[in-house]
Amino acid sequence: MIRLRLDYQHIDFLNDVQDIPRAFSPYLIIDENSENYLSWIYSFFEDKFTITISSNLWQKEEKTLLIKNIDLLEYKRKIKRFMKIVLYDYLSEVLQIKLPYGSLTGVRPTKLYYELSKKMEDVSTYLIENLRVFPEKAQLIKNCVNNQKNYINTNKKNVSIFLNIPFCPTRCTYCSFISTEIFRIKNELPFYVDCVKKEIEYVYKILQKNSYNVRTIYVGGGTPTSIGSDFLNQILTELKFFNGEFTVEAGRPDTINFSILDTLKNNNVTRISVNPQTFKQSTLDLIGRKHTVEQIYDTFKLLNTYDFKVNTDLIAGLPQESVDDFIDSVNKSIELAPQNITIHTLSLKRGSIFSEIGKEKEEYGNVSKMIGYGHETLTKAGYLPYYMYRQKNMYDNLENTGYCRDGEQCVYNIDMMEEASSIIGIGAGAMSKKLSNSRIERFSNPKGFREYCERISDIVEKKFDFFAL
Repeated sequence: MIRLRLDYQHIDFLNDVQDIPRAFSPYLIIDENSENYLSWIYSFFEDKFTITISSNLWQKEEKTLLIKNIDLLEYKRKIKRFMKIVLYDYLSEVLQIKLPYGSLTGVRPTKLYYELSKKMEDVSTYLIENLRVFPEKAQLIKNCVNNQKNYINTNKKNVSIFLNIPFCPTRCTYCSFISTEIFRIKNELPFYVDCVKKEIEYVYKILQKNSYNVRTIYVGGGTPTSIGSDFLNQILTELKFFNGEFTVEAGRPDTINFSILDTLKNNNVTRISVNPQTFKQSTLDLIGRKHTVEQIYDTFKLLNTYDFKVNTDLIAGLPQESVDDFIDSVNKSIELAPQNITIHTLSLKRGSIFSEIGKEKEEYGNVSKMIGYGHETLTKAGYLPYYMYRQKNMYDNLENTGYCRDGEQCVYNIDMMEEASSIIGIGAGAMSKKLSNSRIERFSNPKGFREYCERISDIVEKKFDFFAL
């Protein structure tokens, strides 16, 4: 492990460029107090852009890019990409480490694939040769694009609704969502439900004012089902007009019962997400999930009496789990036969308990084996990778991938990840996005549920104006 500080004279492209050295964790740790440094500077001369990288630990390196006859937007894009590749190649060589996604640091590799496909036929080769992406990861990106392209939104009048219920039975150690344990706020829950209902009223006005068509609804959190069937019914009844893809996160098996499932079915919900994360009891206990493996199986027995489409989440890299433990979880998930299985790679997120206690990434190896097994086994079992995204501080610098049975793609996941439709957010912490001539404008509700409730009148009026502009 090497610790060093980052020195730079220019702040242009800083967020993108500094993500490259950070991606080499745990082999390279950024420490602003370190005596060692990594520095980069750049200069322009006529049609030449030159970047110089230096460090007190390694040799200096200088690379030049020849740029001419391109517009300003493409000029900036080329420079940023060039800087990242040069810095990646430099660190990869001195550290003798290669990252599976090479110089790619963004959340949405598939979005880049779409962008590049407008300019070239063989995007995969470009990703491998020019951006240093591993061949198997370039293929994964391509497969996701191919498996989602018939479902992606093309109508600007189509919108999705995201409704946030930021409450959970307990706080998971890996979670960074602004979510409150339900037992702490039971007395305030009726007020939150009333505020959400008021916001839904304004969403109707937004839909009518703009002649929007609701394409999908997604109720997330948190664990929406933790508020109980009565409060959940009050909220969902306000959305009962909708008859399309309607998803509710029911992540904790201990929040699911006949009353909850009846409430979902009676309000036109079509899809739920049940998220064990693992089938190892000691891991469930360790990460703060107060349910048993047996409750996972009991939940699926209940679900067999309904006709919901089901997603199941697993996380690779949970503490004290071996490769064999994860293999067991994948195999058991497949045996339960949900329509969707999402494989997440553990990410050490700021704001999580893991971050608070100083947990750091482990050396590469086991998690890569877990993700590799998951992909191979799921595809052999007939599941297709159809959407993916990446996050900072992921183990082994990997990805999260959603797999589905053919024809069971979740449209909301696709449109959200590809930013293919406007999204109207409802509830504390919900983000609204408005697509406007290839630009994306955002409107955020307050993250804290108390502040959200206090400001609800102001929020709904401003949101109406935001979508009316």
